[in-house]
Amino acid sequence: MKKILFVALFFIITSCSKKISSSDLYFLNGFWEIEKVVKEGKTVKEYKINESVERFNFHDDKGTRNKVIVLYNGNFVLNNVVQEFSIEEEEGTFYLLNHTEFSDWREEIEKLDEKELVIKNEEGIQYFFKKRTDINLGTNGKEI
Repeated sequence: MKKILFVALFFIITSCSKKISSSDLYFLNGFWEIEKVVKEGKTVKEYKINESVERFNFHDDKGTRNKVIVLYNGNFVLNNVVQEFSIEEEEGTFYLLNHTEFSDWREEIEKLDEKELVIKNEEGIQYFFKKRTDINLGTNGKEI
């Protein structure tokens, strides 16, 4: 009886978790603020105040990612470090393939919707982000 209950509970839990589809990748576009970092199921760091957020610009399986610095007066400025990435799907799981002039690495997209993003790196560390909708930058990297 316990085995049946365990198996039923397992199927309920796994069926409730939403798989990411290729159409969900559109949600990557925008500004993401890190909330916490989790390693082996334990919160390593929680971010109460962030001096920067990450801007993702994604189109046709390729994109860029860079930091947006929040100034003390409430304005925002882009830094000049641009990190390129592409997206790869492997057995229904999507990965960010990151590239800079110094390094290449891969991160799994564990969750992605209009409000939340969870990325897990190769060491199993999870990064939890929330979407920021209050930032509006022009092409020159300054607030509009």
